[in-house]
Amino acid sequence: MKNRIEQLRDKARRLCAERGITVRPYGHVWWLIGDGINRVVGELAGLCASDLSALPVRAR
Repeated sequence: MKNRIEQLRDKARRLCAERGITVRPYGHVWWLIGDGINRVVGELAGLCASDLSALPVRAR
């Protein structure tokens, strides 16, 4: 089971790298930093492309 989770994390890291998103460990979670992305996620395994899209910025 652990091997499968590591495979999914590697896949998520590659997906992030393709989009120029840096993945940093942040305690027991992961910090995703990139153009329009500044997000903390509990687990990398299972991330998909739609999870990595920039959030819309709106004026208040």
